[in-house]
Amino acid sequence: MNKTIIFYTLLILAMIAWGETWVSAKILTHYLKEEELIFWRFFITTFGMLFVLIMFRIDIRENKKELIIALIASIILLLYNKFFFLGTKYGLASFGGVFVTTMNPIFTFLLIAILYRVLINKTEILGLVLGFIGAIFMLEIWKTHSQIFSLGNIYFLLAALTWPILTIISGKQKMKSAILFSFYMFFFTSITQLFLLNFKLTNVFKFDTKFWVNILILSLWGTTFATTIYFYTVDKLGSKIASSFFFIVPVSAIIFSKIFLNEPITISLVIGGIFGLIAVYILNFSKRKKNEKLHLNKK
Repeated sequence: MNKTIIFYTLLILAMIAWGETWVSAKILTHYLKEEELIFWRFFITTFGMLFVLIMFRIDIRENKKELIIALIASIILLLYNKFFFLGTKYGLASFGGVFVTTMNPIFTFLLIAILYRVLINKTEILGLVLGFIGAIFMLEIWKTHSQIFSLGNIYFLLAALTWPILTIISGKQKMKSAILFSFYMFFFTSITQLFLLNFKLTNVFKFDTKFWVNILILSLWGTTFATTIYFYTVDKLGSKIASSFFFIVPVSAIIFSKIFLNEPITISLVIGGIFGLIAVYILNFSKRKKNEKLHLNKK
């Protein structure tokens, strides 16, 4: 089989895995508090990533500066996951899977533009406007105040606002591999969460198969596998091709939420998601064009 086809297949599976995590997270919130779920998610993920490092023969030794960046990133990742689990607990997994995944890159673009005083061109303004329109549809602002600012929506908004900070901090790291950085970030997240809270680790052993299936899906399938495959395919195919598969994440989140949670698929969520995805594509395309121009100017 052609290697490109294999990479495409793996990338599609990774995107589907990310979309499914919203459903597993919703199910798991019925078993444990978000603090415990954060620990178990990244504790299991760390062992999965360790296996990946061994498989790819990546040396785990790194300098102190890079480890400090990973530690700082892990604290932001912990905060993001707190909002992630609370959002799925009080809100709809389908909404979170569409709203957060489409707003993350849009908010990231805005934050970078503000922090680094980057001039926004007409194309990027169009992308931001479309993203704003998408958010209006997804939040259904024509509804009552209590519905718009429900607990679930607030936590999902906080998650979308937290992710850009993680993206910027992670961009500062210069480890030998993005997979290695992910390993340390996941490891520090689980350890930090363990020391921050007082809970019994044996609580999980009383739960049924449904819990274990979903915690393993969330940790090994949705985090270890998806993260590894994404970084691996980016290295082989480039970020331009890898990012073009992004639309699969919100689509799979909606489909899985309907199948396993019987959540409604609203027209406003679909329309808002489409606007959001178009906005993300425009902003990504514009960013690539900027990078190309900067590269040409340096020659």
